Amino acid sequence: MKRWILAGIVVVGLAACSGGYQRDLTYREMDRIARQSTDEQVHRPAPDTCQMAQYTHLVGTVGAEIDRTELPAGARVICHDCAVTMDFRSDRLNVDLGADGKVSGLHCG
Repeated sequence: MKRWILAGIVVVGLAACSGGYQRDLTYREMDRIARQSTDEQVHRPAPDTCQMAQYTHLVGTVGAEIDRTELPAGARVICHDCAVTMDFRSDRLNVDLGADGKVSGLHCG
């Protein structure tokens, strides 16, 4: 008798933990949700975690003329065909140089 009571409690407990009924999404609904999520991610501005806004004046200048002592600690000046490590540090400023040797952009990482 105790087994049946225990089994009943277990069944009721498991039923309470199960999620409610959720209908399957159609392909059209899944596509809409995926596009909406992607649009939100693509159009969201990247956070300025490395204070790159303070250094936007460098864009267009010759990389050799950059005073690296004025850059934040850990900043990297990356030439267009140089190898760099793929570790991501949100507080690190990366100064990208184009093929012409001028600063083509800045990014955190």
